[in-house]
Amino acid sequence: MNIIKFFAVISVCLLFINCKNDTVNKKTGNSTVPQKFNDYIDFQYDEVIAFANVNPMDYYDGDFDKELNPKSFKDTISVKLDSVQIKELNDILSGRKSQDINSDTKIADCFYPRHNIIFLNQNKIVNHLVICFECNQVKGSKPSKASMKNYQDFFSSLGLKTFDNPIEHSTYYDSIQQIHKKKIK
Repeated sequence: MNIIKFFAVISVCLLFINCKNDTVNKKTGNSTVPQKFNDYIDFQYDEVIAFANVNPMDYYDGDFDKELNPKSFKDTISVKLDSVQIKELNDILSGRKSQDINSDTKIADCFYPRHNIIFLNQNKIVNHLVICFECNQVKGSKPSKASMKNYQDFFSSLGLKTFDNPIEHSTYYDSIQQIHKKKIK
């Protein structure tokens, strides 16, 4: 009888040890191991700027792998991110705030990115993300775990509207530039 109690105690202990780090997915009921999210922003920077532009080819010239020069950015509406916005961005890019990716999202080959995020260190770009909402693609210095919906919501929270149509985008941002030019005069 003592051997049966011994094996029962060992079995219960093994069950607790085996299940210790598991959680239950409430949607599916399946047991999953919790994910660990590494910070996307694991590099030195002193400034983060998000911006939208009318014509990305003015400074990209079709080569999205070359080093970018922030002084060449034209026709942009930009926002310098504060520490709260940078934390939010890091959570999004790291996958902590990832939204479900819509399986119906279509990806096109055009890649004409009008929304950008650059990380600067001593006025040099140390990391960048370029996002095209027209074709639902993102390119950057390193991959992120954000969905297109994450990017769309983040840029909208900064007041940088997103459009999936180039005419709507140009019309909106051209009108902002015209208002800005009138204020300067």
